[in-house]
Amino acid sequence: MKRIQKLAVRPLMLAMALACPGLALSASDLADAAMQEDSATLAQLLQNGVDPNGGQADGSTALHWAVYHADTELAQKLLAAGADPTAVTRNGSTPLWLASNQGDAEMITLLLEAGADANESLALGRKPLMLAARSGVVDAVRVLLAHGAEVNASESERGTSALMQAADQGHAEVVQILIEHGADIAAGSKPVFRDGRTAALGNSSDPREGVRRQVVAILCEEENPDPGALLNLVAASDNQVWAELVRGNSEPSVDDICSTVRRSGLGFVTVGGAGRSFEGAADAEPEAAGAEEPSAPPARPAREPDGGELTALVYAARTGSVEVARVLLEAGADVNQTSRYGWSPLLAATQNRNYQMGKFLIENGADVNLANKGGWTPLYLATDNRNLEGGDYPTPRPDMDDLEYIKLLLDSGAEPNARMIESTETRTVFTNQWLDEEGATAFLRASQSGDLPLMQLLLEHGADPHINTALGVTPLAVAAGIGWVEGVTSEWSEEQTVAAVKLLLELGIDPNQQADTGRVALHGAAHKGSTEVVRLLVAAGAQMDVRDFGNTDNRGSPELAAHTWLPIDYADGLVRVGVQSAIPHPETAAVLRQLMDEAGVEAPPEGRTLESICIVEVCSANYDPYEIN
Repeated sequence: MKRIQKLAVRPLMLAMALACPGLALSASDLADAAMQEDSATLAQLLQNGVDPNGGQADGSTALHWAVYHADTELAQKLLAAGADPTAVTRNGSTPLWLASNQGDAEMITLLLEAGADANESLALGRKPLMLAARSGVVDAVRVLLAHGAEVNASESERGTSALMQAADQGHAEVVQILIEHGADIAAGSKPVFRDGRTAALGNSSDPREGVRRQVVAILCEEENPDPGALLNLVAASDNQVWAELVRGNSEPSVDDICSTVRRSGLGFVTVGGAGRSFEGAADAEPEAAGAEEPSAPPARPAREPDGGELTALVYAARTGSVEVARVLLEAGADVNQTSRYGWSPLLAATQNRNYQMGKFLIENGADVNLANKGGWTPLYLATDNRNLEGGDYPTPRPDMDDLEYIKLLLDSGAEPNARMIESTETRTVFTNQWLDEEGATAFLRASQSGDLPLMQLLLEHGADPHINTALGVTPLAVAAGIGWVEGVTSEWSEEQTVAAVKLLLELGIDPNQQADTGRVALHGAAHKGSTEVVRLLVAAGAQMDVRDFGNTDNRGSPELAAHTWLPIDYADGLVRVGVQSAIPHPETAAVLRQLMDEAGVEAPPEGRTLESICIVEVCSANYDPYEIN
C-alpha cells in the first residue's frame, strides 16, 4: 500500500512544482517522465527549461529513455534542448550504445549528426558497430560505416570483431556488407587460456607405484618396520630416493630411510583426492649432519595461451549458419584455417551437431582428418555425439542423421584409426576419472556404448579393432564395462552390448589383456553387473582370479590401497572407481561364484564389507604389506 501511495504522490508533487515555480524540481524528473513515456509532463518540463541532462540514480538521462523507447521525435526535442548525445550511465551505456544494440538506424543517424562518436568505446572495449552487427539490421550497420566506424576494431574481453559477432549470430547480409568495407576474414579472436582438465585415474605409468608410496607412508608411522623390506619399497617407488639412501651406506637404518623419505616428499600420496602425509613432513628439517637442503624444483616455463583465435568462419560453423559460411568462403576464407587449439570450421560444426554445415564444408574442401591439439577428429566427435552420455554440457539435436553423417565422413576419406591425444570435453567428471580417452579410436568409442551398427560400419572402412587406449584399455574392455558409470554412460541396449562383445571376441581380442590399472574386461563386466557378458568372457577364456594393481581411490583405511581386487570384488560392490559409488550386483556375483566354483577357482565368502576385508585380510597382524602384486 505504501508503494502505491508513493507512486500516486509523485505525479502530484511534480504537478505542484510545475504550477509553482518556487518549488524545486528533482534532477531526475525529466528522465523519470521519459521513462514513463509521459508526453504531457515532458512537454511541460522542456517548456520550463529543465536541464535535459539531469539523470536518474544510475545515470540514465531522458535521452537514454527516448532511445530505449525508439521515440525519435522526443530525442530530437531533447537534442535541440541541449541533451548530451554522449552521456554515459553508471554501467557505461550511451544513447548510441542503446540505438546500436536495437539496430535503430534512424536513431543512430540522429545521434551521430548530433555529435556522437561512431567509434566510441563502450564497456570492455565494445564498439557501436559490433552491437549493430549483432542486431542484424543492415541499415544500422551501413549508417555506422558511413560515419567512419572502424570495421576491424575488436573488443577487449575476447578480441572479437563486428564480423565475428555477425557470423556468430548468423547474419549473412551484415557479413557481406562488412567484408565489402574491408573486414578481415582471416582474423581470429584473441588467444586465451583453456580451462584446466582433471587427469583421469590411472594416468601414471604404473598405478602400483602409487600403492607402494602409500605403504611406505604407512610403515614409517609403524613401530619397528623391517628396514630391508622398507628400503626395497622405496627403491620400487622412487629410484633417486633409493640411490640417495644407499650412497655410502648399503644398509641404512629405519630412521635414515624415513627421514630421507620425509625430505623427498615420497611420503605424501594422494588417495581419492585427499593427501596423506607424515606429521610435520611439510616443514621437516634435514636430520643428518651436513645434509643439504633438497633443491627446489626447476622453474616451469611460462604458460602459453592454448585457446582462442576463432575466425568468423569457425563462429559461423559453430552456429550452423550455412549462408554466412557461403559468404565467407566466396570472399576467400580458408575452409581449413584453425584456431589456436586447432579447431577447424568442420570440427566446430561437428562438435555442435551442425551436420548440414559439416556437409557444406566438406563439399567446399574441408579436410576431414584435420584434428585439433587434443587429437579430436570430426569422426571421433561424431561418434561421441551419437553415443553421448548424460554430461556437463547441453546437447543440441543434430540436423542430420548421425550415422549418415559419419558415413559421409568415412566416404570422404576420414581415417578410422586416428587416435585421441586427450579426453574430449563431453566427458563428465565421473567418466573422466574412470576412463582416459588418450589413444582411443572412434571404434573403441563406439564399442564403449555397444553401438553395433557403427562398429560394423567402421570395420567396413578399415577400422583396426586391436588399437587400445594409451593406457592399454581394449575395445573389448570398454564394451564389457570398463569406464561404465551407472546412470551416466550411454548404451543402446543390453542385447546390443552382448552382440558387440561377441563381435569383439570373434575379432580375436584377448579378454585377459590388462590395462595399466591391471583391470581386464571381466572387471568391467562385474562392475557393471552384465551377467551375460560375464558368461561370454569366461567361456572365451577370461581368467576369474586375475587381480587389478590396487585402487588408490578406495574408502576406508589407507591400508586398503595396497589391496588388489578380483572381478568378484567388483561384482560384490567393494571397489569404487572414479568418484562414483560402488554398486553391488548380487545376481552377477552369484553367477561369477558359480563359474569360479566350476573352474576350481577359490571364491571369497559372500557378505563381505570393506571393514571386514581390512580387519581380516589387510589390517591384521598376518597381513604382509611388502608383498604387492
